Amino acid sequence: MNVMGSTHMASDDIDSLNTTAETNRSAVIKQWSLYLIKRLGILLIVLISVSILTFSVTRFAGTPLYAAVGVYSTDEMIAERKEKMGLNKPLWEQYATYLSGLARGNLGSSRRTFAPVRDEIADRLPATAELVIFAVGLSILWAVPVGALAAFRPKGWADRIGSSLGQIGVSVPSFWLGLLFIYLLYYVLALLPAPFGRLGGADPPDSVTGFYTVDALLAGDLALFGEAVRYLLMPALTLSFTSSPPIFSVTRSAVSTVLGSQFVEAARSYGIPSRALKFRHVAPNAAPPVINIVAMTFGYLIGGAVLVEVVFSWPGIGTYAVQAMDFSDYDPVLGVVLLSATIYVVVYFLADLIQFLLDPRLRE
Repeated sequence: MNVMGSTHMASDDIDSLNTTAETNRSAVIKQWSLYLIKRLGILLIVLISVSILTFSVTRFAGTPLYAAVGVYSTDEMIAERKEKMGLNKPLWEQYATYLSGLARGNLGSSRRTFAPVRDEIADRLPATAELVIFAVGLSILWAVPVGALAAFRPKGWADRIGSSLGQIGVSVPSFWLGLLFIYLLYYVLALLPAPFGRLGGADPPDSVTGFYTVDALLAGDLALFGEAVRYLLMPALTLSFTSSPPIFSVTRSAVSTVLGSQFVEAARSYGIPSRALKFRHVAPNAAPPVINIVAMTFGYLIGGAVLVEVVFSWPGIGTYAVQAMDFSDYDPVLGVVLLSATIYVVVYFLADLIQFLLDPRLRE
C-alpha cells in the first residue's frame, strides 16, 4: 500500500510539474505575443511618421511643383501644374494619394536622369547590401568571440584589445578611417586595389543577385570573385571598424550577465564541463541581445554608410543620395530615406522575432 501510495504521489507530483511548465510556457508565449504586437505597432508608427516627414518636405518646400515647372515660371503655369499634379487638393487627400503611390512602389522620378527613383534604387541597393553584409560579417567575426573571451577573462588580453579597438572605432570618423586605409593599404603597401567602385574597370558578372561576389561564384569565375572581394575589403573594413564596438560591448555584457546568473553557478556546482557550460548554457542565453545589436547595426548601416560609399566611390544608395543632393534632386533623397527607415524597422522587428524563438524558457 505504501508503495502504491508513493507511486500515486510521485505521479501527482509529475502531473503538477507538467501543468506548471505548461502554464509557464503559455504565460511566456502570451507575454512575447503582446510584445511582438507592440513592436509591430511601433514599426507601423515609425513608417507612417517617416512618410509624413517626407510628404511634408515635398509639399511645404514646393519641390515637386518647382521641379516640374521651374523657378522662373509664370503664375498661370504654376496654377495649371498645381491642378494637374493634384496639389490644389486638401492635404489629407494629397497624403492619401502619396501613401497609395508608396504602396505601389512609386517613389517619384529623378530630375537629373528622368528615371523612376524606384528603378534607380533597385539598381544600387545590391551594392550597399553586399557591402553592409560583408562589413557586419567582419564585425561578428572578431567582436563576438573577443567579447565572449573578455567576459570569461575580465581584464585579460581579449578585454584590453577589444576595449582599445572599440575606443578607436567610436572616436575616429569613418571617412577619416577610410582615407587612412586607402593611404596604407593601397598607396603605401599596394595590397588592395584603388578605391574606384566595385570592380574598377573590369566587367561585372552576369547579374543574378546583384552581389558581385555571389554572381561571380554562380558563374564559376573564381578570379572575378577574388577581385570582387579585394574591392570589398577596404570599405567593409572601414564600416566594420566603426560599427563593431557596440557588438563587442553587448556581447561582453551579455555573457558576463549570464555567467553571473544562478543557473550557471548551479551548473558549475554539478561539475558540468567548461566547454558544455559555454555552448549549452551560456551561448544560448547570451545570444538574444547580441542578435538584437547585430540587427540594429545592419539596419543602421544600410542608410548610414553614406560617407564610406562616397570615399570609396561605391555605387550604392548612399552615393546615389549624395549625387542627388548636389543637383537639388529631392525625390531620390527622400526615396533613400524611406527605404533606409523601412529596412531598419523591419530588421529590428525580425530580430525581436528571432529573440522570441531563441528564448530558452520556451524549450523548458
